[in-house]
Parts: sequence; structure tokens; C-alpha cells
Amino acid sequence: MDDVLQLTATCSKGLEELVAEEIRSFGGQDVEILTGAVAFQGELSTAYRACLWSRFASRILLAISRFPAPDTDALYEGVKSVAWKSHMHVENTLAVDCVLSQSKINHSHFAALRVKDGVVDYFRDMVDERPSVDSRQPDIRLNLFLRQDEAHLSLDLSGDSLHRRGYRQEGGQAPLKESLAAAIVSRAGVTAGMGRDDVILDPLCGSGTLLVEAAMIIGDVAPGLDRRHFGFLKWRGHKRLIWDELLNEAMAREETGNEKPWPRLLGFDSDPRVVKAALANIHRAGLHDKIHVERRDLARLQPPTNLSKGRHLLITNPPYGERLSAKEEVKYLYRALGRIAAHSFQNWQLAVFSSNPDLLDALAQKTVGQYRLYNGPIPCTLRLFEVANRPERHVVWQISDQPLDSALANRLKKNLKPLLKWAGRENISCLRIYDRDLQEYNVAIDLYGPWVQIHEYPAPASIADDKVRARRREVLDTVAALLGCKRNRIFLKTRTKHTGKKQPDKPAKIRLMEVEEEECHFLVNLNDYRDTGLYLDQRLLRQRIHRLAVGKRFLNLFCYTGSATVHAALGGARTTTSVDSSWSYLDWARKNMALNGLDPDCHGLVRADCLQWLQKLKVEKYDLILVDPPALTKRGGDLVFDIQRDHDQLITTAMGVLEEGGLLLFATTSQKFRLDESLERDFSVADISTKTTPQDFGRHRKSHRVFEIRHR
Repeated sequence: MDDVLQLTATCSKGLEELVAEEIRSFGGQDVEILTGAVAFQGELSTAYRACLWSRFASRILLAISRFPAPDTDALYEGVKSVAWKSHMHVENTLAVDCVLSQSKINHSHFAALRVKDGVVDYFRDMVDERPSVDSRQPDIRLNLFLRQDEAHLSLDLSGDSLHRRGYRQEGGQAPLKESLAAAIVSRAGVTAGMGRDDVILDPLCGSGTLLVEAAMIIGDVAPGLDRRHFGFLKWRGHKRLIWDELLNEAMAREETGNEKPWPRLLGFDSDPRVVKAALANIHRAGLHDKIHVERRDLARLQPPTNLSKGRHLLITNPPYGERLSAKEEVKYLYRALGRIAAHSFQNWQLAVFSSNPDLLDALAQKTVGQYRLYNGPIPCTLRLFEVANRPERHVVWQISDQPLDSALANRLKKNLKPLLKWAGRENISCLRIYDRDLQEYNVAIDLYGPWVQIHEYPAPASIADDKVRARRREVLDTVAALLGCKRNRIFLKTRTKHTGKKQPDKPAKIRLMEVEEEECHFLVNLNDYRDTGLYLDQRLLRQRIHRLAVGKRFLNLFCYTGSATVHAALGGARTTTSVDSSWSYLDWARKNMALNGLDPDCHGLVRADCLQWLQKLKVEKYDLILVDPPALTKRGGDLVFDIQRDHDQLITTAMGVLEEGGLLLFATTSQKFRLDESLERDFSVADISTKTTPQDFGRHRKSHRVFEIRHR
């Protein structure tokens, strides 16, 4: 065999430039970049070095023969004509991989069989014996590439895909190939020259592959050093002395790399099972003293302390969200990542790998680089950002000085002066500024961040429709003029009395807008007749839960859109469980959690009838429970829940799962509600309605009732 070999390094699409750069560093000559491959020439040591050191290639192929193969008979004869005794023994096991491209032979499995037949018959004719087939881990793996009726037959020197480094056994839900992970961290700026002043952080680390590959680059670790099998080990052309020299060199380089000053490598994930898998992978890679991984929600992401002036990289591969419902959640997770990065990681470099460019846009950061890569067959993008602080989007409402002289305008001015001053002082961006104060203006007006929502209540039947429409126009015009806002920021919701007629069809999709409440972010629906998603009159109750939830097991019954659960989780709850009978509310709750950097899959979300669910609980106990039922629930026209009739059973059952020393909060807006006297005999009950009624709802204290209930 000639000293100069014809070789090909195959790789995932998008990695060709990185592989070519590696091959040149290994001593490869005449390097040619193809699609999904790099062709080159080199000595045997170059081929061995590629098998041992390539971080980005999949396989290293040694060309054996090239011949015409217009049909399977020609293919068979061409294979049989190869001097196989130069490459293998009859005792060796064999496997064949086949790739077809624009060939008359259009069945890859049959083509592979004909290659196998050619090799087997060669040995049968020569020594009257035949090699056997082992498709899992053969001694000799052949690769056939048929293109336009020409066969390229190669020996797979790698034997198995080079991305299998040997350290990963548990990969999480959607693991990256190690070669792709190496490409991501390399393109993101990880180099062997990084040192003690540098930081690499993966906030959604999954099985830890990005961190391990980064560490192997930094520590100058050969990716193939721990592999036990290569395709050339049973090849007759194998030169053991050359291979042993390369192994000794790799071990020496790893030892040197281990002793140098290392950067901090940190990984977080919200799922304890995934964290356990990542720690196991890191330990198998021998990097447990170099990489720190722990369970942490994205919501609690903070940069490490005592940062020096070095390179600080935030590198991650967030979930893809392939299911339609999951895509919505993932969009809000990306939004949370961008917001957290802007708030806490200014001047860091951010690298995010995703299959959806729209998700990358949701990060709202300045792009400084971009690469097109593939995760298997999925086209993906690695986008690089320079993290900068985003200006806060708080809207400061001011009363217009336009001359407005109507009863509604005068009342709004009177309300707004103290309310806006109070809201600014308390950092409140969602509040009520008018609530049916005047009989002739039967509306409620709320501010949701930069938007205004007007709730129009049903007018008496005696009032003509044209008068109702005139009042509606007056309200809209007055609000727009007084607050100085465009009409596209004002949303009108008209409430109608139930007449037995068919309700209007629901819009296909809710337009959800983001608002803030203290450190929490929520999605609200302002533009159609469905629920808004955030009860403003329960603001103080949610804040109370936020403070009380530290270290607690929190249960949210009739959880609605999960706003109280988000407060509890961000307040430091040990666990949260949210129960509701509505899929749409639970889906909304999942989105609210993702928007706040909370993993919905790590917070219990249960679709069930709350009372029935409570009755079936066996062992679970909770330290803090919120019970916020609707006044009435009907199914199929039948009344299945009446708060006045059923609240005593509901509360008593809920108290059965409340830990001794725990607290149950019962809330309702039913104006006719009266707490059953038996509950006050059995439990310690305190009415805290006045303490939980916000200032902007002071006129309607009677419709807001909250009770604290404890075991005696």
C-alpha cells in the first residue's frame, strides 16, 4: 500500500469547514470540502490522528477501490476483485454500510448484501471458508458510496461514529450528538486557551454534553482517547507502533491540560432527573472536578460571584418544542432567557442553538454572528449575541391637560391623581382606575401596563341600543383623550346577559400580551370576550402567597392561569401543585410558568375536578393551600358546584391534606357568600379581606373575601 492514502472524513451537514480545519492540523493534504464530507490525502498517522482527535467528524474512510457499478452484478464483481487478504482475515467479522446517490441501483440494503457476497465469495474461493457478519460491532466495517453508477468502496477506520465518545449513557429527551455539541461550543468561542478568569455557563444544560465538550477542548482531551473500539484495530494494515505513539502523546497532552488553570464551567437544569444524568456523564468523562452542575430553575439564574475580567460565555440549547402546544411554551421560555440575560448578564456573550429562528428572535438581543447547522435531519441555527441591557418598558401614565368637562372625565381625573401616584410609588403597572362609579357609565376601566381595558356591563333593557352605543363611544373617546393614548391601545370587552342564545364562536387564537407584577410576568388577554387571565383585585393575596411560600409545599386549587403558583414558585416554594378542570387554563398556566423561567414539567399541573381530586389523595400533605373556587360551576346544564352550598365540604376536605401548622387561604368574589359557622368551630378562621383588598378596589370591599384557616 502507498504511503499516501486517499481518505474521507464524513460529518453532519454544516460542520465541513470545522472538519477541514482539523484535517489540515492533522497533516492532511489536498483537502477538499464536499457536502457532508471532507476528502483529503495523508499518511496512516494522519488517518489515526483524525480518528483519535477529530471533534467534529463522524467517520474516517480509507479508499480501497473505485469501479463502475451500473448494476448489482457489476457491483459484486468489482468487490470480489479486491485483494481482501490485504485487509482482513477470514476469521474477522464484517458489516457493510451503503449510501446511494443518483444510481440505477436503488435499494441500499440489497447493494450492501451484494458487497458482503463479493467479500464472502472471495474468501470462499481462496480458502474455502467465509467471514461472518456482525452488524453491531464488526471487526471490519466497509462503506459503499454509489454515485451515478460508480462505486466508491472504503474501509471505515473509525468503526463506529466518532461522536460516540463513551462518556454518555443517559442523554435526556433530545440529546445533541457530541460532534455537534463540540461544534456549537467551538463556534461560540470556547478555545484551549481559556483560563481561570473565564466562565462558561449553560443555564439549560440537559445531559451536560455542551459542558463536557467545552471541557475537552479546554483540557486538550482527545475525544477518542477513551473509546475501546476502532475499525482499524483488526485491519491487516494496522500499524500498532504508530497508534501507540499517538495514544501516549494524547495522554501526555491531557495530563498537561489538567494541570493548567481552568475556567469555571457551570450548568443548571430544573429537572432533577436530568441533572442526575448530567452528573453521571460528567463523572464518566473524568471531569467531575472541572464542571459544576446543580438543579436550578432558569428563573433563579444569576452570574457567578467574584467575576474577573475574562471571557464570559452563556451557551445553551433550549428545548425545541416540536409539539404545537409546547412551541408556545418554548417561545415564552426564550423570552424569559432574553429578559434574564439582559437584566443580569450584561456584556456576556450569548450563544443559543435552536431549530426555530423565530424563537431566537424572542431573545431580543443584538446578533453578532450566526451559523447554519443540522441536528440530524433538522436544520438549526446557532446564533451569537452580545448581551446588552434592554431599557425597561414601564409606561408612566399621565393625565392629559386637554379641556374635558364631562361627568366621566371629571370622575376619572379625581380617581387618577391619587391612584397614579400610589401606583408609581408601589411599582404597580396593572391597576383599576374606575369601577362603575357613576350609574350612567356602567363600565370598569383597568390599566394593564401600556394598555387599557374597558369592561362594559349589560345595560338595562329600558335603555335604547343607540344610547348604549353613544355612551360607549363617549367612554372610549374620554379615556383616549384623558390618558393621551391611541385607540389601538384600548380594548373593549362587552359583557352580555345570558339569554339562552348561542354564544359567539371563540376566536381561533388568543392574542396574549405580557405584563408585570413585582418580579413576576404574566400573559393577559385583552382583545376578546374571554377571561383576561389576571385578577387585579387579588394582587395583595398573590403578594402574600409570594412571601409565605418560602420552603413550602404549595397547592393551588382552581388554579385558573397559575398566577398564584408563579408567585409561590418565585417566592421560593419547595414544590407547587396546581389543579383545575380546564385544559385551556392549565395551558395558560404552563405559558405563564415558561415566561417566568419556570419549567412547567417540574411543577405539578393537574387537570381534575378539585373536590374529587382532593378526596382521592392518599398521603400527600401541603404547607400552604389556596382555594379560590368559582361561585357556580355547571356541566351539561346541571349545577355541579355552588360555593355557598358546597364550600364547607371543599374546605374541610382541603384541610385534610393541610400539614399541621400549615395555612389554607380561601378566596371568593361572591357578594352573597357567608362562611359556614361549623368551619369556625372546627378550625381557626380569620377574615383578612380588608388586608388583601388593594387600594384600587377599595369601593368594592364586600365583593372581595379572603379567609385564613388553620388547624386548632
